[in-house]
Amino acid sequence: MKELKVLILEDSPAEADFLESFLRKLGCTDIRITTMLKDAVAAYDEELPDICLIDIYLGDKPDGILFAETINEHRAQKRPFIFLTSANDNTTFRLAKFTSPYNYLLKPYNPLELQYAIELALSKFKQESAAPPAQALPPASDTLFIKKGNLLQRIAIDDIRYIEVDGKYSKVVCHTEKFVIQQSLKDLQIQLPALQFCRVHRNYIVNVKEVMKINVINNEIFFRDGETLFFSRRYIDEFLQAFKIFK
Repeated sequence: MKELKVLILEDSPAEADFLESFLRKLGCTDIRITTMLKDAVAAYDEELPDICLIDIYLGDKPDGILFAETINEHRAQKRPFIFLTSANDNTTFRLAKFTSPYNYLLKPYNPLELQYAIELALSKFKQESAAPPAQALPPASDTLFIKKGNLLQRIAIDDIRYIEVDGKYSKVVCHTEKFVIQQSLKDLQIQLPALQFCRVHRNYIVNVKEVMKINVINNEIFFRDGETLFFSRRYIDEFLQAFKIFK
Protein backbone atom coordinates (compact mmCIF):
# COMPACT_ATOMS: atom_id res chain seq x y z
CA MET A 1 0.00 0.00 0.00
CA LYS A 2 3.01 2.32 -0.19
CA GLU A 3 1.77 4.07 -3.34
CA LEU A 4 -1.82 4.34 -2.09
CA LYS A 5 -3.34 7.82 -2.00
CA VAL A 6 -5.99 7.98 0.76
CA LEU A 7 -8.58 10.68 1.50
CA ILE A 8 -10.23 10.64 4.93
CA LEU A 9 -13.42 12.47 5.93
CA GLU A 10 -13.58 12.28 9.73
CA ASP A 11 -14.48 15.03 12.22
CA SER A 12 -13.28 13.18 15.33
CA PRO A 13 -9.59 14.07 16.00
CA ALA A 14 -9.04 10.80 17.86
CA GLU A 15 -10.51 8.71 15.03
CA ALA A 16 -8.57 10.67 12.41
CA ASP A 17 -5.30 10.20 14.31
CA PHE A 18 -5.95 6.47 14.60
CA LEU A 19 -6.63 6.14 10.88
CA GLU A 20 -3.54 8.10 9.91
CA SER A 21 -1.33 6.12 12.29
CA PHE A 22 -2.75 2.82 11.06
CA LEU A 23 -2.31 3.71 7.39
CA ARG A 24 1.27 4.81 7.95
CA LYS A 25 2.00 1.46 9.58
CA LEU A 26 0.75 -0.16 6.37
CA GLY A 27 3.23 1.98 4.43
CA CYS A 28 0.91 4.74 3.17
CA THR A 29 2.50 8.17 3.04
CA ASP A 30 0.03 10.13 0.88
CA ILE A 31 -2.83 10.72 3.34
CA ARG A 32 -5.22 13.68 3.33
CA ILE A 33 -7.53 14.27 6.31
CA THR A 34 -10.60 16.50 6.01
CA THR A 35 -13.24 17.34 8.60
CA MET A 36 -15.92 19.05 6.47
CA LEU A 37 -17.86 18.04 3.38
CA LYS A 38 -16.74 20.98 1.23
CA ASP A 39 -13.09 20.33 2.05
CA ALA A 40 -13.45 16.64 1.20
CA VAL A 41 -15.03 17.47 -2.18
CA ALA A 42 -12.29 19.99 -2.95
CA ALA A 43 -9.56 17.51 -1.96
CA TYR A 44 -11.14 14.81 -4.10
CA ASP A 45 -11.24 17.08 -7.15
CA GLU A 46 -7.67 18.25 -6.63
CA GLU A 47 -5.97 14.98 -5.80
CA LEU A 48 -8.22 12.15 -7.06
CA PRO A 49 -7.36 9.65 -4.28
CA ASP A 50 -7.19 5.89 -4.76
CA ILE A 51 -9.68 5.28 -1.94
CA CYS A 52 -11.78 7.30 0.52
CA LEU A 53 -12.54 6.46 4.16
CA ILE A 54 -15.75 8.26 5.11
CA ASP A 55 -17.40 8.90 8.46
CA ILE A 56 -21.14 9.06 7.74
CA TYR A 57 -22.10 11.63 10.38
CA LEU A 58 -20.23 14.90 10.80
CA GLY A 59 -21.86 16.21 13.94
CA ASP A 60 -25.51 15.25 13.45
CA LYS A 61 -25.51 15.63 9.66
CA PRO A 62 -25.07 12.66 7.27
CA ASP A 63 -22.55 14.60 5.18
CA GLY A 64 -20.60 11.42 4.52
CA ILE A 65 -23.48 10.14 2.39
CA LEU A 66 -23.56 13.40 0.44
CA PHE A 67 -19.82 13.04 -0.16
CA ALA A 68 -20.34 9.48 -1.42
CA GLU A 69 -23.01 10.70 -3.86
CA THR A 70 -20.57 13.32 -5.10
CA ILE A 71 -17.93 10.63 -5.69
CA ASN A 72 -20.43 8.56 -7.67
CA GLU A 73 -21.19 11.53 -9.91
CA HIS A 74 -17.58 11.69 -11.06
CA ARG A 75 -18.22 8.70 -13.37
CA ALA A 76 -14.85 8.23 -15.15
CA GLN A 77 -13.02 9.56 -12.10
CA LYS A 78 -14.98 7.61 -9.54
CA ARG A 79 -12.95 5.91 -6.83
CA PRO A 80 -13.90 3.30 -4.18
CA PHE A 81 -15.01 4.42 -0.73
CA ILE A 82 -15.63 2.77 2.64
CA PHE A 83 -18.07 4.00 5.27
CA LEU A 84 -16.94 4.10 8.90
CA THR A 85 -19.69 4.84 11.42
CA SER A 86 -20.86 4.29 14.97
CA ALA A 87 -24.51 4.56 13.87
CA ASN A 88 -25.97 1.05 13.92
CA ASP A 89 -29.59 1.93 13.03
CA ASN A 90 -31.27 0.48 9.95
CA THR A 91 -32.17 3.86 8.42
CA THR A 92 -28.54 4.97 8.30
CA PHE A 93 -27.51 1.67 6.75
CA ARG A 94 -30.25 1.86 4.09
CA LEU A 95 -29.28 5.41 3.15
CA ALA A 96 -25.64 4.39 2.94
CA LYS A 97 -26.42 1.25 0.96
CA PHE A 98 -28.01 3.25 -1.86
CA THR A 99 -24.66 4.93 -2.56
CA SER A 100 -23.10 1.48 -3.23
CA PRO A 101 -20.15 1.67 -0.83
CA TYR A 102 -17.32 -0.81 -1.26
CA ASN A 103 -17.52 -1.68 2.43
CA TYR A 104 -19.29 -0.62 5.61
CA LEU A 105 -17.62 -0.86 9.02
CA LEU A 106 -19.21 -0.20 12.40
CA LYS A 107 -17.08 1.49 15.03
CA PRO A 108 -15.25 0.24 16.96
CA TYR A 109 -13.55 -1.98 14.39
CA ASN A 110 -10.20 -3.66 14.73
CA PRO A 111 -7.23 -2.75 12.49
CA LEU A 112 -7.30 -6.06 10.66
CA GLU A 113 -10.94 -5.53 9.69
CA LEU A 114 -10.04 -2.16 8.22
CA GLN A 115 -7.04 -3.54 6.35
CA TYR A 116 -9.12 -6.31 4.80
CA ALA A 117 -11.93 -3.86 3.95
CA ILE A 118 -9.48 -1.62 2.09
CA GLU A 119 -7.93 -4.52 0.19
CA LEU A 120 -11.34 -5.90 -0.82
CA ALA A 121 -12.56 -2.47 -1.92
CA LEU A 122 -9.51 -1.94 -4.11
CA SER A 123 -9.85 -5.43 -5.59
CA LYS A 124 -13.56 -4.96 -6.34
CA PHE A 125 -12.91 -1.58 -7.96
CA LYS A 126 -10.17 -3.05 -10.14
CA GLN A 127 -12.52 -5.79 -11.33
CA GLU A 128 -15.27 -3.27 -12.13
CA SER A 129 -12.85 -1.09 -14.08
CA ALA A 130 -11.80 -4.06 -16.19
CA ALA A 131 -15.39 -5.18 -16.95
CA PRO A 132 -16.49 -4.87 -20.62
CA PRO A 133 -19.13 -2.20 -21.42
CA ALA A 134 -22.75 -3.35 -21.50
CA GLN A 135 -24.73 -3.42 -24.75
CA ALA A 136 -27.97 -1.47 -25.09
CA LEU A 137 -31.39 -3.11 -25.12
CA PRO A 138 -33.38 -3.12 -28.38
CA PRO A 139 -35.88 -0.26 -28.75
CA ALA A 140 -39.04 -0.68 -26.71
CA SER A 141 -42.68 -0.03 -27.57
CA ASP A 142 -45.52 -0.98 -25.20
CA THR A 143 -43.78 -4.30 -24.53
CA LEU A 144 -40.24 -5.59 -24.52
CA PHE A 145 -38.42 -8.91 -24.38
CA ILE A 146 -36.09 -9.83 -21.52
CA LYS A 147 -33.72 -12.78 -21.66
CA LYS A 148 -34.44 -15.36 -18.99
CA GLY A 149 -32.30 -18.46 -19.26
CA ASN A 150 -32.59 -19.70 -22.84
CA LEU A 151 -35.83 -17.81 -23.46
CA LEU A 152 -36.81 -14.29 -24.45
CA GLN A 153 -39.83 -13.37 -22.33
CA ARG A 154 -42.25 -10.63 -23.36
CA ILE A 155 -43.37 -8.25 -20.60
CA ALA A 156 -45.52 -5.14 -20.66
CA ILE A 157 -43.63 -1.94 -19.96
CA ASP A 158 -46.39 -0.89 -17.56
CA ASP A 159 -45.67 -4.04 -15.53
CA ILE A 160 -42.20 -2.76 -14.60
CA ARG A 161 -42.25 -1.23 -11.10
CA TYR A 162 -38.65 -0.07 -10.89
CA ILE A 163 -35.15 -0.95 -12.06
CA GLU A 164 -32.24 -1.25 -9.65
CA VAL A 165 -28.48 -1.46 -10.05
CA ASP A 166 -27.27 -4.87 -8.86
CA GLY A 167 -23.47 -4.89 -9.03
CA LYS A 168 -22.44 -5.04 -12.70
CA TYR A 169 -26.05 -5.84 -13.64
CA SER A 170 -29.50 -4.26 -13.41
CA LYS A 171 -32.51 -5.83 -11.71
CA VAL A 172 -35.84 -5.23 -13.48
CA VAL A 173 -38.54 -5.57 -10.81
CA CYS A 174 -42.03 -6.35 -12.13
CA HIS A 175 -45.25 -7.11 -10.26
CA THR A 176 -44.86 -10.88 -10.36
CA GLU A 177 -41.16 -11.54 -11.04
CA LYS A 178 -37.69 -10.05 -11.31
CA PHE A 179 -35.12 -10.19 -14.10
CA VAL A 180 -31.37 -9.61 -13.87
CA ILE A 181 -29.75 -8.31 -17.04
CA GLN A 182 -26.32 -7.02 -18.01
CA GLN A 183 -27.32 -3.47 -18.90
CA SER A 184 -26.63 -0.13 -17.25
CA LEU A 185 -29.42 2.10 -15.94
CA LYS A 186 -28.39 4.77 -18.43
CA ASP A 187 -28.82 2.37 -21.37
CA LEU A 188 -32.15 1.10 -20.05
CA GLN A 189 -33.60 4.56 -19.46
CA ILE A 190 -32.94 5.50 -23.08
CA GLN A 191 -35.13 2.57 -24.19
CA LEU A 192 -38.05 3.36 -21.87
CA PRO A 193 -40.76 6.06 -22.17
CA ALA A 194 -39.16 9.23 -20.80
CA LEU A 195 -42.37 10.57 -19.22
CA GLN A 196 -43.12 7.29 -17.43
CA PHE A 197 -39.72 6.15 -16.16
CA CYS A 198 -37.76 8.60 -14.09
CA ARG A 199 -34.27 8.43 -12.58
CA VAL A 200 -34.60 9.05 -8.84
CA HIS A 201 -31.19 7.88 -7.69
CA ARG A 202 -27.95 6.72 -9.27
CA ASN A 203 -29.18 3.20 -8.38
CA TYR A 204 -32.85 3.46 -9.35
CA ILE A 205 -35.30 4.21 -12.15
CA VAL A 206 -38.97 4.10 -11.13
CA ASN A 207 -42.24 3.78 -13.02
CA VAL A 208 -44.08 6.93 -11.92
CA LYS A 209 -47.43 5.14 -12.36
CA GLU A 210 -46.46 2.92 -9.40
CA VAL A 211 -45.72 5.81 -7.01
CA MET A 212 -48.43 6.48 -4.40
CA LYS A 213 -46.71 8.80 -1.90
CA ILE A 214 -43.53 10.86 -1.75
CA ASN A 215 -41.91 12.01 1.48
CA VAL A 216 -39.89 15.05 0.38
CA ILE A 217 -38.30 15.43 3.85
CA ASN A 218 -36.97 11.89 4.24
CA ASN A 219 -36.42 11.43 0.47
CA GLU A 220 -38.65 8.34 0.44
CA ILE A 221 -40.92 6.95 -2.30
CA PHE A 222 -43.91 4.71 -1.47
CA PHE A 223 -45.20 2.22 -4.05
CA ARG A 224 -48.69 0.74 -4.40
CA ASP A 225 -47.77 -2.39 -2.44
CA GLY A 226 -46.21 -0.41 0.41
CA GLU A 227 -42.58 -1.00 -0.59
CA THR A 228 -40.36 2.07 -0.31
CA LEU A 229 -37.20 3.39 -1.94
CA PHE A 230 -35.05 6.40 -1.15
CA PHE A 231 -34.38 9.01 -3.83
CA SER A 232 -31.45 11.40 -4.16
CA ARG A 233 -31.84 15.18 -3.84
CA ARG A 234 -29.95 15.47 -7.12
CA TYR A 235 -32.94 14.06 -9.02
CA ILE A 236 -35.83 15.54 -7.04
CA ASP A 237 -36.72 18.39 -9.41
CA GLU A 238 -36.90 16.18 -12.49
CA PHE A 239 -38.76 13.49 -10.52
CA LEU A 240 -41.46 15.84 -9.21
CA GLN A 241 -42.05 17.23 -12.70
CA ALA A 242 -43.58 13.87 -13.58
CA PHE A 243 -46.57 14.67 -11.33
CA LYS A 244 -49.27 17.30 -11.01
CA ILE A 245 -48.84 18.73 -7.52
CA PHE A 246 -51.44 20.75 -5.59
CA LYS A 247 -50.27 22.53 -2.45
